[in-house]
Amino acid sequence: MPLMLRCGGQLAVAAFAGLLLLGCNSLPEPQYPPNPLPQHTNQADLSSEWRDHSGFGDRWRGYDLQPALQDNWLITGDAQGRIQAFDLDDRRWPRGPRLLWQDQLDSGVSAGITLHQTQVFIPTQNGELIARDLHSGETLWEVRLPSEALSPAQILENRLVIQTADGKLTTLDATTGRTLWQYDSLVPLLTLRGTGTPTLSSTHVYAGFANGRLVALDSRTGQVRWEAAVAQPSGRTDLERLVDVDGQPLLHEGALYVTSYQGQTRALDAFTGRSRWDRDLSSYHSPLIHRQALIVVDEASRIHALDMRSGASLWQQDALFGRSLTAPVLLEDTLVVADFQGYIHLIDPTSGALLGRRGFDLDGIRATPVVDQDRLLVHSIRGRIGLFTLKKR
Repeated sequence: MPLMLRCGGQLAVAAFAGLLLLGCNSLPEPQYPPNPLPQHTNQADLSSEWRDHSGFGDRWRGYDLQPALQDNWLITGDAQGRIQAFDLDDRRWPRGPRLLWQDQLDSGVSAGITLHQTQVFIPTQNGELIARDLHSGETLWEVRLPSEALSPAQILENRLVIQTADGKLTTLDATTGRTLWQYDSLVPLLTLRGTGTPTLSSTHVYAGFANGRLVALDSRTGQVRWEAAVAQPSGRTDLERLVDVDGQPLLHEGALYVTSYQGQTRALDAFTGRSRWDRDLSSYHSPLIHRQALIVVDEASRIHALDMRSGASLWQQDALFGRSLTAPVLLEDTLVVADFQGYIHLIDPTSGALLGRRGFDLDGIRATPVVDQDRLLVHSIRGRIGLFTLKKR
């Protein structure tokens, strides 16, 4: 996970274990040397349905350019601003799904694309949010955000909420782009390269910030309902004191599950913010629920299954240690993560056993895989896209 550092009024970006630019102090050597590829039981595999190239990948820039997949529609965007819309149900063309439309933006895409009904929402590297028509690609509206967005917009009941790198949370009318309200948080000197993704309910917006705090806001007015510390800065240096809530809080049956970097994984009451349980488990990924288990990929790429009621450990998978795993997703009843060498790993969510593996792109996969019904979409660092279905042996 890259870092952002402000020094001398400038912004430097570096890989987590690399060196900072612009004359800033260097970071430590890599803390988590990756394990070699582990053995698996060969009980599951992925069947390739289609592969293509979405354009210029994010490479070293640290952008998470997650495509949008919904029903038969696929929308991709690249680091140089190329947008493509595909109809996955139309396979008459020799190279796979039919390309509905494409366009070249003035600036590259900065975060995942959001697809909602017939609208496509695209955040750009020059701090804009653009709404397009799904079928024609026509621009519906575009607005200037406070700064660059590094996580995808979220939408519920015509309210569009997007978080930007300067610690601001903006709520817009999804039809017109009109700003409804805005919330500002305090951004520390040193942060992870990324922002949390807000979670929406009919009454609240839940958002985590780079200061380690989780805030519940009234969805209509933006008024703060409660605030909780998920991670507390400690140590002498800015690096030691670095905390961040970089994943998306998970709302389930009145509880809110949230992870933090150099902090805790916590379960909170969604209406009061009171803690139900916490674990000293550091992660910058969103958690995942499978039955009564909370699945968390920690900062060292160990995979944990926790009891949702108590936080007690159910199992832990260490074989993929240090492999810079993506956030986990569920494909049918199989847990899926991808790694820095472009391998897709299939895992039994009830035991943590490694069921299978599929290579995709040796340049690596950073973006969280996308699941829609029985299909898995992956997007590599250099811009390759692959559509897969699960194959059990």
